Amino acid sequence: MELKLYHTPQSRSIRPRWLMEELGLDYELITIDLFEGEGETVEYKKIHPLGQVPALAVNNEIMLESGAMCHWLADSYEDHSLAPVIGDPARRQYEQWMTFSLASLEPWPWLVMLHSRFLPENQRVAEIIPWANKRVIPVLIALNDALLDKDYLLGKQFTTADIMVGSTLLWIPQMLGDFPDLLAYAQRLKARPAYQRAMA
Repeated sequence: MELKLYHTPQSRSIRPRWLMEELGLDYELITIDLFEGEGETVEYKKIHPLGQVPALAVNNEIMLESGAMCHWLADSYEDHSLAPVIGDPARRQYEQWMTFSLASLEPWPWLVMLHSRFLPENQRVAEIIPWANKRVIPVLIALNDALLDKDYLLGKQFTTADIMVGSTLLWIPQMLGDFPDLLAYAQRLKARPAYQRAMA
C-alpha cells in the first residue's frame, strides 16, 4: 500500500504521522508550509480543497480529516492492537475517547491559540481566551479522573485513542499544572519512541 502524508509540523497532521510510526509503516512525508501560504496554492487545493493538513494519499486516493485517518489506519492494521476490534466491550470506551478528543477537548485550546497567536491582531477577541480557558477545566478534570490508576485511557493498553487525546494535551502543557495524572500521562506519551520520531 502506498501512503503519502501531507504534513505541517505542530498541526493535527501529527496524529496520523504518530500512528503510522507506531504501526511501523513505510510512508512518504510531504511537508506543506501552511504558515507561508502553501496551503492556498492551486496545486495543493487539488489535494485538499480547504488548503489544510493533513491529507493522506492511499494508493493515490485522497483522504481528509485526522480522526478519520487514525480510525482507518488502526482498524486496517488490527494485528498491532492499537484499536479494540468491533465486538470487544473495550471498543465502546475507545470510540468514546476518539470522539471526545475532537468534540470535547480540542475546541477550547484551539480557540485560545487562534485568538492569541494565529489570527491577525485585528481579528482577535481577547475576551474569548479566559472564557475558553475556563471551559476546558471540566474537560481536563474528566480526563484526569479517567486516568486515575491507569497508564492509558483503556488501562495498560496504549491505543489510537491515546494519540487522539494525547496530541491535544501535548499542545497545552501549561494547562495541565493542576492535573498530576494528566501531566504524568502526557510525559508517558511524549517518551514513546514513535512520538519522538513523528516530531523529528
